[in-house]
Amino acid sequence: MGPAVELFLVLHLLCVVGGFGYLAYGGLTLAVGRRRGAALGTLEVTLQVGTLAEALVYGAFVFGVAAVGSSHRWQFGDAWVWVSIVLYLALVGVLHGVVHRGQREYAELARRVAEVSGPIPGDDPRLLRIERLERRVVAGWGVFNVLVVAVIVLMVVRPGS
Repeated sequence: MGPAVELFLVLHLLCVVGGFGYLAYGGLTLAVGRRRGAALGTLEVTLQVGTLAEALVYGAFVFGVAAVGSSHRWQFGDAWVWVSIVLYLALVGVLHGVVHRGQREYAELARRVAEVSGPIPGDDPRLLRIERLERRVVAGWGVFNVLVVAVIVLMVVRPGS
């Protein structure tokens, strides 16, 4: 391997650890925050720090593509490379289409509930909606994490090369 490939791999791995490492606990963080009565604050912090983590996730893709492109050993036609790219696109789709969409709606509804003075009955439709949104977001994070693990396995095993 040449120095360019090694540099791109180091940058790729740093982005993977920082980006995916942080995002891996998104569902757990939301669930624990809600159980402790701090779901909205937890979600807001998660979203703020998550912005940096997502930038690293995009960097992981860029540096991974650069590593493959500058390598004589790996090709974009290798099964593990193109399947990894497809799975990466799927996990980014889950992140934006399921997780972020659910988080935004969850935060908006939680803010409205927090503004209400006095007790809110447990069967309030807003609370029921918040619980459904939490389940959807946590499930989205689960799918996201499974896809990340699948990509990691492909990169370690590299079938077809």
